[in-house]
Amino acid sequence: MANRINFYFCRVGTIDYSMHIYRFRIQFEDQDEFLRELEIRSDQTFEDFYLTLVGNLKLDSGTLSSFFIADHQFRKRQEISYLNMNPESSEEGGKPVPIMRDCFLKDYVDDPHQKLLLVYDYLNYWTFYIELIKIMQANSQHTYPRISRSEGDTPRELTSAPGAIPIEDRHADFSFEEEVYDPDDLDHLSEDEDFGEEPPDNLNGFEEESF
Repeated sequence: MANRINFYFCRVGTIDYSMHIYRFRIQFEDQDEFLRELEIRSDQTFEDFYLTLVGNLKLDSGTLSSFFIADHQFRKRQEISYLNMNPESSEEGGKPVPIMRDCFLKDYVDDPHQKLLLVYDYLNYWTFYIELIKIMQANSQHTYPRISRSEGDTPRELTSAPGAIPIEDRHADFSFEEEVYDPDDLDHLSEDEDFGEEPPDNLNGFEEESF
């Protein structure tokens, strides 16, 4: 099986990339209930990938985000940023950080099980774990990129503003009722209570001792 995969990738350079489709599985953090599968042409860009995913999740595409080419253990190898916030910034080695719109998937996918990371919102560093699961020919009835499988809602972490009250608590009553004084509430007190008596000269209730 491994030999067949290697043989396939040796020939991939002769294939028309415009008809070559990658299917990626996308998972979020440790949430098992969330899953997306995205199909994209190999000659499309990481920006196409990014906008399709955040559009499906109804997220703000302008949020600071980056893809990372990763190894088999999801360790970061190379960053691909959505926005070039600082043209003078560079990676280690002095190379500028590439931008999603300029990066084609075919130039970065070199493994039949290629893994990627997508960090959405640098302030919170929400992380999507992405893995290539299939390479296939394009279907003329489909427009790419597209979400081919969708399970679970958009994670709440991605849509909640900092400090926002969770959805289930938004209708909770946080008001305080002002207590009204009722003289009748004191009727149960006995007449021999100490209220109103003069305090003793010695507050501890003991006679003064000379030392």
